[in-house]
Order: sequence, then C-alpha cells, then structure tokens
Amino acid sequence: MLGKFRVFVQRSLITGILATLPLIVTFWVIKFLFEKFSSFFLPYLGMITRHMEVEIHIYIQKVISFVIILVLLVLIGVAAKHYIGKVTLRLVERIADKIPVVRSIYSSIQQVVHAVQTAGGGSFKKVVLVEYPRKGMYSIGFLTRESCEFFNKATGEVCINVFIPTTPNPTSGFVLIIPKKEIVDAEISVDDGVKFIISAGLVEPDDGKSIEGKDVS
Repeated sequence: MLGKFRVFVQRSLITGILATLPLIVTFWVIKFLFEKFSSFFLPYLGMITRHMEVEIHIYIQKVISFVIILVLLVLIGVAAKHYIGKVTLRLVERIADKIPVVRSIYSSIQQVVHAVQTAGGGSFKKVVLVEYPRKGMYSIGFLTRESCEFFNKATGEVCINVFIPTTPNPTSGFVLIIPKKEIVDAEISVDDGVKFIISAGLVEPDDGKSIEGKDVS
C-alpha cells in the first residue's frame, strides 16, 4: 500500500512539473527581457521626474521604459519597410563597415538575420534522421540547405547541411555535412521536430506516427 502511494506521489509530482514548466519558462523569459530592457530609459525618466518635481515609483518607471522600447522597435520595424528606413539602414551599414571591430561583429550578426529572413522566418527546411553518433543510432536533425560546391568536391558526394540540436534547448547544437543519400526524411513538420527535441522525446508528432521515413531524394 505504501509503495503504491509513493508511486502515485512521484507520478503526480512529475505531472505537475511538466504541466507548470512551460508557464515557468515563459515567465522567466519575460522577466529576463523586462529586467534587461526596462532600465534603458530609467536615467532619462529620473531626470524628467526630478525636473517636474513628480515622484513616480521605480517599478512604474521600469514599465514606462519597457513600453517605450517596444514602441520604438515597432516604429523601427515599420520604417525599415519603407524608403527612408531602408536608406537609413544602408547608411548605418556603410558606417559600420568602416569601423574595423564593429564591421566584423555587425557583418556576422547581419548574415544570421538575413539567413532567417530569407527562409521565411524559419531557416529549417524539414526534419531528417541521420546515423549519428554511430551506425545504427539515429539523431533527429533539421535540414538547412544543400552544401556548397566546395564541400561537394571535397567529399566527392552531393551533401546536405544538417543542424543537430541539443535537448532541451534546440537553439544550440552543431552542423553536420552529410551525403544526401545517407539522410532519411522523418516526414514530420518542423514544429513537431522542435517539440520532440524540447520534450526530450516525450512529445511525439501530432499524428501519433513513429518517426520513420524514407531516403531524401
């Protein structure tokens, strides 16, 4: 009887953790962003309140600062789509290109952003399976694009670039250059693949099918 109760408590505890984990992580991310961005305009708001001889609670000032940041980001996004914004961005790029250290950092970040944008908001094409880290053991990965001619000539094969994510954080991982004939199409959506990684394999594809596929042609 005691053993059944212990198992019941353990299972209930795990279920409770899994049920609240998304909420906790979401709260932590929002809290992190709020703390980072809300203090940006605090010195200026403090100067304004002192000049106006008005006392505003520090938390209210942080909220105002955070809202200002959001509004500015929206305005920049709108401006970037129009002629004046595009001209301004090109001017910023030319200035950054003339500064040695800034040029390297700005160019690297710009390439990453461009890669995401050109892929329609997501750089992953499809979910694939690759035999890694050894034969007979499969890892789930995301196909990013076909390898360039340099790697094809070096390997003597037509290759594919595959990003292998880590669990439970799919934003970190490493890239493998794999011959196209050795890649297996998992035949599931990228969203399902991400859920599978984040949940450490606990959440399977929505259709309930096992991750079986065919060779990518």
